[in-house]
Amino acid sequence: MRRIALYGTLVVAMVTVGNLLHGISHAEHEVPLAAWQQAYVFLIIFLAPIVAAVLLWSRFRRAGAWLLLVSMTGSLIFGVAYHFLIPGPDNAFTLQQGAWLTAFQASAALLVLLDGLGCLTGLWALGRLSQATAESKSASSLRRTELR
Repeated sequence: MRRIALYGTLVVAMVTVGNLLHGISHAEHEVPLAAWQQAYVFLIIFLAPIVAAVLLWSRFRRAGAWLLLVSMTGSLIFGVAYHFLIPGPDNAFTLQQGAWLTAFQASAALLVLLDGLGCLTGLWALGRLSQATAESKSASSLRRTELR
């Protein structure tokens, strides 16, 4: 269980650093976000993974793994859509030249990798937790059979 919490926390730390770097490039390149996008970024992309990491260290680790998977999936979809697919001020391919263009593009690409790693870590954690639950139930059932 500690390994799940540790790996989940490491991924969240890496994603958070990546998001902070990308946020700085957003500010420096003056790439605006709509109010709903700012709320989404704060709640789903920044806050939810941190809450997930905290939950992974508690007895609510399954909820933490689910929150990690859902938030990282939401981050990945949002990032790919707005940085690479949807035309607009946040698209890494259509930004105007500037000192922070390379940093913006590199951090957007890095976030795709980190968010993908976060998704895989969430899936892995859920698999490990399910396996542990099944083994625990099997051992419990075996003990009850031996007591009869």
